[in-house]
Amino acid sequence: MKLTPHVLTVFAAFFRQMRCHRLYTAINVMGLALGLATCLTFGLIARYEFTFDQWLHGASGIYRLDAVNVQDGRASEIADAPFRVYDALKAAFPEITHATRIRPDNISIITADDVRSSNALYVDPDFFETLPYPLVRGDAASALSAPNSIVLSEERARTYFHTINVIGQKLTVDHDGRKAELIVTGVLSHVPGNVTLQPDMLIPIDSAMLASPAFLQWGVEGGYVFFRLHAASDAKRLQGAMVPFSLEHVPAQVREAGELRDWRLRPLPSLHFLDGTLGVSSASRNSVIMLGLIGFLALLSAIINTINLSTARGLLRAREVAMRKTLGATGGDLIIQFMGEAILLAVCAAIPALALIEIAIPTINALGGWDVAIPYDLLIPALLVLVILVGMVAGTYPAFWLSAYQPARVLAASRMATMGRLGAVVRLGLVVIQFGFAIGLSVSSVVILRQSVFVRDMDRGFDRNGLLFIPFIDNIGTPTAQLALMDAFRNVAGVTTVSSFYTMPGDFGFSAADYFSPLNAPDQRPRLEWQDVGRDYFRLFGLHLIAGRLFDDAHGEDDQQRGKGIHSVVIDASSARALGYTTPQAALGQTIRKHTDRAPWHVIGVVNDVRLNSARSAPLPSIYFYSSIPYRFSSAGVRFENRPEHDVEANLRTIWQSRAPDLAFSALLANDLLSHDYRGDERRGELLAIGVGCTLAWVVMRNWLSGFDARIPLSPLYFAAVFVAALLVAALTVLFQTLNVARAEPARALRAE
Repeated sequence: MKLTPHVLTVFAAFFRQMRCHRLYTAINVMGLALGLATCLTFGLIARYEFTFDQWLHGASGIYRLDAVNVQDGRASEIADAPFRVYDALKAAFPEITHATRIRPDNISIITADDVRSSNALYVDPDFFETLPYPLVRGDAASALSAPNSIVLSEERARTYFHTINVIGQKLTVDHDGRKAELIVTGVLSHVPGNVTLQPDMLIPIDSAMLASPAFLQWGVEGGYVFFRLHAASDAKRLQGAMVPFSLEHVPAQVREAGELRDWRLRPLPSLHFLDGTLGVSSASRNSVIMLGLIGFLALLSAIINTINLSTARGLLRAREVAMRKTLGATGGDLIIQFMGEAILLAVCAAIPALALIEIAIPTINALGGWDVAIPYDLLIPALLVLVILVGMVAGTYPAFWLSAYQPARVLAASRMATMGRLGAVVRLGLVVIQFGFAIGLSVSSVVILRQSVFVRDMDRGFDRNGLLFIPFIDNIGTPTAQLALMDAFRNVAGVTTVSSFYTMPGDFGFSAADYFSPLNAPDQRPRLEWQDVGRDYFRLFGLHLIAGRLFDDAHGEDDQQRGKGIHSVVIDASSARALGYTTPQAALGQTIRKHTDRAPWHVIGVVNDVRLNSARSAPLPSIYFYSSIPYRFSSAGVRFENRPEHDVEANLRTIWQSRAPDLAFSALLANDLLSHDYRGDERRGELLAIGVGCTLAWVVMRNWLSGFDARIPLSPLYFAAVFVAALLVAALTVLFQTLNVARAEPARALRAE
């Protein structure tokens, strides 16, 4: 192929610059490479987040049914739905072709040498028709047809059998104390990370579950309900028919309590960010957009850096330009040359950019909790297009500015050419923008990390140190067996307190809420979170009594298990206010009702508020009932001191295994549970290694902080501190360069001139 003179000139000039100015070229290449890599890496993250569930065939025609409750005239959507709706929904709407209930649960896998805990999804046989997850082994049409069947993920198949050729193999499981031998009928293909449902194993819903309250009662959310429609146009009609559907099927008592007033049909691809707004996950559309914007600004900063370096180097090439014009080169020839050099520079940056992406993706995945893969069939074309665009943008201003030099004026001048007043202003503006990006980035990092520290160390109303939880001790057997287990835990060295309850910190465990009202003010009906607690619950969490007294076995009316009539209840300070009492003392002796069962309760005490849930959402006021015998879904809490946590955990494990050898033991520290509240943001803050402007940083950080119910103030001190640090770096840089010039030998400088 014969190269044109222009192309030869461009290559010759570019390689001459590379040879003569190696440091300048290296800085330019690495700056562009870092900008390209950051832009594309964050672009891959944005693509990963915005394409959740879209890999599933026909995803746009799959819907989840969300229940909508109403409190004080405000609609509140929840991702779960009562399973009673399942049969009624299919009967009322023939547009639904397939549907499945999905109940997440924890089970024990019993092998010859171990008992392991695993997550399972209990589903209807129509699961694969509704959500067509591909199988690498087995037949989707029949895999869940038998009641004793089980479908495993590839990972679980290799864990339990060391191969994926496991069709017909048997697996012993224990669920809620019921042991069963299941036959493996399928193995799921590898599922990408950006999927709302990540099944470890699928098990058909059994007869015992069908008889439980979660499947029989309208007021109990059992899990998820997914369905597939004939056509997308059917969704609008179904949505419009949901209120009449509730009027026809939901009992009046449930509706009067504000529950199940309406329903929302949510397409599967929309669930990822929707669940973030509902509090089901930490997904945030704004955070992803912020990362994408930062990636773009990083590339823009790299382009500005290239323009600044090119114009600075261009001052030294003024005589070269003048000589070429004298020898007949036109302005167009020079523009082509300098634009070509800029594009070649961007091409050279593409290779290290790819290497940086390869290096960065594993770290990015670890920090952000993603599973981003590198799609080279998409990445390479995108990189090539980006390289050409970046080269053209970065080369336009230097090319037009350099080609405008007048040969006579430059050759006649006794000193180096200057950029002129306008050129100096432009270059100064670009430098200011660069520093703005750097300062803004630092501010964003400081704010995010400071908020993470605040959430980590905030007062949640209870003492989290030396606190350990064993979830769902009801799996171990009868209430008597559970009480015996907790008595054994109390005898472990270092253990000071043991109690039972429903809700653990960090949105773990079982939780329940209902509408309550004072007996003398039935129209005041706040929604309060309630739970049954055992002996020493308030001592376990270290709650403080504000007014009245706590539960006491000497008072028979405190215990729900003793007799009938009005029992006692303890509420927190927020519940007292929500129920209309002006002070905690005013709540003492009052009678309140719980709306689902109309039971009366006598307030005997008020304790301080606690925050067990995420800092992103406001906590519901809490109300406590005392039960000397643990209820279903109860967990146990253990407080210990003066012993290492792993020693205490080992002793508790030994006791558990002696009483329930077929059940997996699980122990969770309060600090570990609460770390989920800030760890993700802390890691994302570490990703900000690129530029963002100060004004943009203020807007972005203000919007980000608005997602927290508990948050730090956005102080100007963060901006001032980072700005002073940037000035210090700049001053030291100028001082270093000045000292170098002052020490330079005059003869060498004259020779160069």
